[in-house]
Amino acid sequence: MEFANTRLSYFKIKYIDENVRVDDVREAVRKELEGPGKLLGYRAMTQKIRQKHDMKVPRDLVHNVMYDLDAEGLKARAPGAKKKKPKGHFITLGPDWTYSVDGHDKLMGFQNSTFLLAIYGCIDTASRKLLWLKIWTTNSNPVLVGKWYIQALLESGILPNYLRLDKGTETTTMCTIHAYLRSKQGDLEDPTDSILFGPSPSNQIERWWRELHDRLEKFFKIGLNWLKAECHYDPGNNADR
Repeated sequence: MEFANTRLSYFKIKYIDENVRVDDVREAVRKELEGPGKLLGYRAMTQKIRQKHDMKVPRDLVHNVMYDLDAEGLKARAPGAKKKKPKGHFITLGPDWTYSVDGHDKLMGFQNSTFLLAIYGCIDTASRKLLWLKIWTTNSNPVLVGKWYIQALLESGILPNYLRLDKGTETTTMCTIHAYLRSKQGDLEDPTDSILFGPSPSNQIERWWRELHDRLEKFFKIGLNWLKAECHYDPGNNADR
């Protein structure tokens, strides 16, 4: 018995359009290079062109166009341009088993006080799916962080088995909420065992923070620092802040 060809081409569905116009791709890439896209490699740029500009563009064409427009930048972002640290082993029992939460202060500037752009987020350690992300004037208020956590639980209707985080004063309310809700499940002798403390570098969301910084934040930090340097923004002025 012969099985039908299940490839997309059998149904005359093509994921890549080999006839896409080079000029259209060049214009799309040029626009992206004028913004945060200047921090992307050619693989990430290809994905962005496909999603944002609705072009089924081949990856090698994007690489060639980027090489023509920004050869030095493309070389600097190549996979071999930076030395990679050896990867360790990570084990998880599946989605919604452990959530990794942490704050991010890279946009706040000197002593985390120049710009009031504090970020806090949560990621599923199995799927690496970003579950929620908040940006506010602070991410160190335990009541505020606890509020974000309970709001996320109410919206999703899912309570993770474990929370992975570093020891910080901003997590106290969130940990209390999580331990209390886990105590109602009856599967743990001590509900505080559902809180897993560890240093930030061991927190799974740290990898996402690095991607955010490399692909987006560096671009906006240039603009923020320019505002301050040109006296369009005064860190000591409450109205500016």
